[in-house]
Amino acid sequence: MDLKLLRAFIQLVDTGHYGKASAKLFVTQSTLSKQIQALEMTAGGPLFERGRHGAKLTALGQLLHQEARTLLRLSDDIDLKMQRANAGLTGSLDIGFGISTLVTAPQLIAGFRASIAESQITLNDLPSREQHQRLLDGRLDVGFCRAPEGDNDLAFMPVIEERLALVLPHEMTIPSEDLLPDLNRLGFVSLSPLRGPGLDSQISRWCSTIGFTPRIIQYADDILTVHAVVAAGLGAAFLPWHGVNALAGRTHQQPLSGPEATWPVGLCWHRRSSSALLSRFVDYVSKHYG
Repeated sequence: MDLKLLRAFIQLVDTGHYGKASAKLFVTQSTLSKQIQALEMTAGGPLFERGRHGAKLTALGQLLHQEARTLLRLSDDIDLKMQRANAGLTGSLDIGFGISTLVTAPQLIAGFRASIAESQITLNDLPSREQHQRLLDGRLDVGFCRAPEGDNDLAFMPVIEERLALVLPHEMTIPSEDLLPDLNRLGFVSLSPLRGPGLDSQISRWCSTIGFTPRIIQYADDILTVHAVVAAGLGAAFLPWHGVNALAGRTHQQPLSGPEATWPVGLCWHRRSSSALLSRFVDYVSKHYG
């Protein structure tokens, strides 16, 4: 049924008078009469008994009255939800993050959820390259990751500066960079290049600047496993500084120096996204970390 006609019907029921109802609806009595007639045609019978005492509901009108108020309340609720969604005050976000933002991302998300209580957040622990692909495929709304390489469809806003760190078993002493070759006797544990191509490239570039080639004795599919192997005393590793600090206590770590030792980690999203909630999230992160 036409919601506009139902609203006219409810107004006439509430006032019990065509003149009063038409005034509240800002229409003429003739227009209101036509609206009620159109609704009666849809309902299949008369809705009011017309008399000098005003408009009184028929049995069919009473039945419609019970259902119409429920339908209009539902319509109003839907309208309100759509308005809030368009204003970015409700909705859901699928957010990716990695070990470098193991602390930063949850803190920002908690603050955002406190300000937008109706937002639903799903967190996904994913490597940067997989985040980029999911963003392009529409399977992720936003991610905390490395900057995308040469893809104009993805926007990027730096949040933190990440840095390579040398990570050793807890009982070992951090050597100076010129003594790194001595660590090859112990050997290095590395994240699989297929799982972390960005980190692998970063390590290769940094090692190249000092003429060092690490002897890799073991690969792992995630950074937590790499860190666990080092903590067990089975090797050394080059890992993100912020990430290993979040795992502190089981290893020694030393941030490395040089231009190839640092890279930005930030917020990444699809430029053509129309989500108002995403826009609010980007704005929130910008204000708190921009």
